[in-house]
Amino acid sequence: MTLTAWIILALISLCFSALFSGVEIAYISADRVRIGLDTSRGGIINRIIGRYYSHQDFFISTILVGNNIMLVIYGMGAAALLEPWIAEHISDNQAVILILQTIISTLVILFTGEFLPKSVFRINPNTSLKVSALPVYFFYIVLYPISWFTSWLSKMLMRMAGIKAEDTRLGVLSINELNDYLDTKIDDLENPEEVEVDNEVKIFHNALDFSTTQLRDCMAPRNELVAVDIDSTSRDELSELFTSSGRSKILVYRDDIDNVVGYVHVSELFDPTSDWKEHIKEVLYAPETLLANTMMRRLLSEKRSMAVVVDEFGGTAGLVTLEDLVEEIFGDIQDEHDKTRLTASEVAPGVFEFSGRIEVRTLRDDFRLDIPEDDEYQTLAGYLINSTGTLPAQGDTIEIDDLKFTILGRSATRLDLIRVEKAQTEQS
Repeated sequence: MTLTAWIILALISLCFSALFSGVEIAYISADRVRIGLDTSRGGIINRIIGRYYSHQDFFISTILVGNNIMLVIYGMGAAALLEPWIAEHISDNQAVILILQTIISTLVILFTGEFLPKSVFRINPNTSLKVSALPVYFFYIVLYPISWFTSWLSKMLMRMAGIKAEDTRLGVLSINELNDYLDTKIDDLENPEEVEVDNEVKIFHNALDFSTTQLRDCMAPRNELVAVDIDSTSRDELSELFTSSGRSKILVYRDDIDNVVGYVHVSELFDPTSDWKEHIKEVLYAPETLLANTMMRRLLSEKRSMAVVVDEFGGTAGLVTLEDLVEEIFGDIQDEHDKTRLTASEVAPGVFEFSGRIEVRTLRDDFRLDIPEDDEYQTLAGYLINSTGTLPAQGDTIEIDDLKFTILGRSATRLDLIRVEKAQTEQS
């Protein structure tokens, strides 16, 4: 072959070797969840990549065999190119020629065929796989017989050694893998407080969390329940409470809130001649540790809209509605009866105002506030009460670590509105 032919052959083999090396690292580094989602959308490229992951042993064999073939061709071309040059300019000793050929060709292949392509393909492995899918698929088809034989031989050797081969198909993704994927996507945002995460990602993330959410995490607490005593409430008082609260259903108890007997709907007051106590409807009961998705299935199957949540002692802990459960997945659903919502906003750089009921987990995830999580509390108000050992008064200022808390609003039994300020050093 002519010198020009050897040059062309060496360059082509070097390029394909770089391709195989890059695809190998991209294949290993690619986001498996994203691969699964893209494959489900269809398309030629996505189907090809899906096939790679469904037949991992054949694909890896193709990459390794193809890369080795290219390295052999490159070695032949490099030897044909370097031998006359070394003999003419350095030494015609065969040992020297062999050593220099090995050193030079190895350095070239390590840089251009290994380090460089792997560094480039690792930057965005999923995109790199898509770009290289078609040329690699050509070799996948051409080298399939060799790949099949290699795969069969390796399985036979493993079986003889008593090693069981694992299933290498893409398979069903676990909840942990999906959660890790979504957490990574949200954490990768340059400024999570300003950049709005795609709503579909939020819903997907909430749906995954919903499988482990308990009723205590999404119920309306005991001190916020609107309820009446069956023995001491008149029709006019009940009507006035419906008007002032904006609720369509009100709980009914006997003697105290721990003895809920049911609920009454506002429509029962339309007939002035009827006794509202005769229209009390039975209410469901559920422990506060019950999973929210189990409660939702029960409400839907029994065609109910609410349930009383009880604690371990049998007392009323709160109330959960079908709307509360749906909001755990889709976010707040605004309706005409929702007069108060949890406050959560940044009023100035490093200065926030929150409702006392907002969860510590939300403050950590959405606002990057370093407030420790603990089994003793779930909300911001609970954190402050637990930290101080008392119910702070209106206007009190509490400094904990790098955060300053100011009580902007409180009632006799709870903290309603709290200002949180980051330390000046942290803001700067």
